[in-house]
Parts: sequence; structure tokens; C-alpha cells
Amino acid sequence: MQSEKKKEGRSAPGHFVLCDVQREYSENLLNVLIEKFQGEYRFHLFHDIGKASDLSRKVNVDILVAAEEFDKEDRRKVAAGRRFLLCGTRRRNVRAGEIPVFRYQSAEKIMEEIQESEGRKSEGRESEIQEKDKLTEDEKTGTTGTGKPDSVEKRKEPRVLTTTSVKGVIGVYSPVHRIGKTRFSIRLGKQLSQKFPVLYLNLEGNAGGGYYFPEDPGQDIGDLLYYMRQDGINPGMKISTMAGQSDGMDYIMPMKYEQDIKTVKKEEWLDLLDIILEKCIYEAVILDLGDCIDGLYDILRKCERVYTLYIDEETALAKMEQYEKNLRAAGYSDVLGKTVKRRVGRVRRTEGKQAEAV
Repeated sequence: MQSEKKKEGRSAPGHFVLCDVQREYSENLLNVLIEKFQGEYRFHLFHDIGKASDLSRKVNVDILVAAEEFDKEDRRKVAAGRRFLLCGTRRRNVRAGEIPVFRYQSAEKIMEEIQESEGRKSEGRESEIQEKDKLTEDEKTGTTGTGKPDSVEKRKEPRVLTTTSVKGVIGVYSPVHRIGKTRFSIRLGKQLSQKFPVLYLNLEGNAGGGYYFPEDPGQDIGDLLYYMRQDGINPGMKISTMAGQSDGMDYIMPMKYEQDIKTVKKEEWLDLLDIILEKCIYEAVILDLGDCIDGLYDILRKCERVYTLYIDEETALAKMEQYEKNLRAAGYSDVLGKTVKRRVGRVRRTEGKQAEAV
């Protein structure tokens, strides 16, 4: 069951990074932290401090818990709001902005110390909020706190694709190919991730994942399905160690071979979606769907909303018409009731039935 905070539609959670040389210990610790802070943070586990530093250049890390075995200068390269140092001995003094945490104590005690630090920091938040409010007023009046006009060009807002507030499973599918479906799916996911946690999954046979996500985390959806079949696996922790991130949106790399994705039964896909929504922090899962997936219509039925892209061209419109007829004939007309059609591109009509996309 999703946490109460998650149901209330809280803002996107912060990033919590655990970096340790002891693999088994750190995995057990992260497991407890996920249970304690469910829905409050996006958790990342690293055994290489360099990778933690790379992440901090892409996202704002709220909490860093790093082992003292890592070099001090390397730890400093990880930008973080609050920093904790896992120590083999008890220490009292804060050094270089790192709050010491004794490693060899219960995970509950470690959590208490993190929470105590959160309580101390919250005392100074009121003035910070007031400063942000003042900044907002300055932006409205075109000043920068000095009463003088702001001559700096403001950052352009990202293009808005949709104003949807729908959560849950969101499908993107089209019987018309090569019209930008994957780009649309990724941009939709990035936009929604500004409001709440989003996971993007590409379920196409030939996804071209390396093109859209050059930084391959190393594991793909096939690995995720394998882990979900095992007993005693914590889905939230496992996904946090597998997921990559792009502009605030989490993603799992698509399966490499079309034949492999064809062997996955629809029941496994549906179970996986239930697990992600019930036991992980994500409030929306973007499915970039292809034709080769088993149980396509059942997965579309599982979606809260389906985006169907098309182009205003005779062949494409004929495919759309046939697709809708097939849904009705198969008893899935309810899918059409939650479908939002999106026309992409423009066309230039010519004589006869030919049309050229422009």
C-alpha cells in the first residue's frame, strides 16, 4: 500500500545517496532507510565515490552518507545539502561539514541521528522560505532584491506538452510508426517528474535505448523482471540501484533483444506495474509501448490514460481506424474512453490522395 504522504500528492522527493565500500552492510542499511523514509527520498546506492560525484552534478543531492574509507577530497566532490560520515569509531565533532555516524550500531539508531539532524536544520528553514518568497516578488517586479531592474535574461520554461495531473500507469502507443512516439514519451515523463516521481519504461522490441540514454546504468528491464521473481527482494531498493536518471525522470534501460521481450507474458508485466506503484516511490509510470509485447490491450486497459499519436495522412488515418475497430471487436472499447489522440507534425496536401509531411 502506498504511503499516506504519497497519496496526498507531495512534491517530488529529494535525493538520498549512500556510498559505502561494504556491499552487504550498505544494502541492508539502505533497505531499512527505504522503509523508514518511504516516499520522502529517491535512494541511490554506490560503491564508487566517483559515480556518486557524477550523480551530484546532475541532480541536487539532499543527503549524502559516505564511508570514511573514501578519500576526504573525493567525498568533497559530491555536492550535497547534508553530509554524514560512516565511521568505525564513535566521534562527536563535525569535521569539514560531515556529521559523524557510528557504523556499528542498529540501523534504527542511525536513522534517529539523521532525523535529529533534520530537526536541527528545520529551525532555520523559516528564514530561508521568507527569502525565497522575497525572491519571487523580485522576479514579479523585474528586480533582483536591490530595487533595480533585472537585466539578466530569464531562463526559458520547458515546452509544455500536457497539463495532465493523472498518476498511475500512463501509456503511449500508436499503430503508426516513426512519428516521434519515444521522444514524446520521454518529454512527457520529464515534464511530469517536475511534479512527482516518475519512472519511464520502454517496452518496444527495438527501443534504441542507448541513443536516448547514453549513460547506461548497466542493467535493463529483463534484469528487473528477474529480480522481481526472487523471494525476499525489496523492489524499492532494487530499482533505486538499477535506475538511471535524465532531467529528474528515472528510467530502466529497455531490453536489448526483441525475442526476449516477446517471451514475457502479460501477467508478468501487470504484476510488475502493481509492484512498482505499490512498493516504490513512483507516482507515475510512463510506458512507451510497442507492438511485440504480449497482452498489449490488457496493458492499455491497465493505464489511467493512453496517448495515441498520429499524423494527418491517409495511410496513417487508415491504420488508426483499423486499430480502433480492433479494440472494439476484441472487447477493449473502454481503452478508447481513456485515450487522448495527439496529432504530430503538419502536412501539405497535394493532388489526389498523396500527402507530404512537413
